[in-house]
Amino acid sequence: MQQATLFVYYKLMPSEHEKYRLCIERLQTQVSKFDASLEFTILQRPELGSDGNETWMEVYRHPEGVSAELTEKIHALALASGLPTQRKSELFIPLV
Repeated sequence: MQQATLFVYYKLMPSEHEKYRLCIERLQTQVSKFDASLEFTILQRPELGSDGNETWMEVYRHPEGVSAELTEKIHALALASGLPTQRKSELFIPLV
């Protein structure tokens, strides 16, 4: 299996920034309890989109790669942490 990295992105209104930042903190805690070797980074686009919303991206890396099963677990943890349900997930592998 290729060493897949998971990218999850979603949009939110700037007025929801603080609410969802707290959800991200809960998610980070849950991810570290679930699997300490799962690396988790959260990114934000520096500008608002044409719709006036922020775009956030979660990036997940695991030494063994991110599997479909692990993707499902991450999604469940994110929803349990209160993050938006409208999340787009994509797996990427190293360019060969």
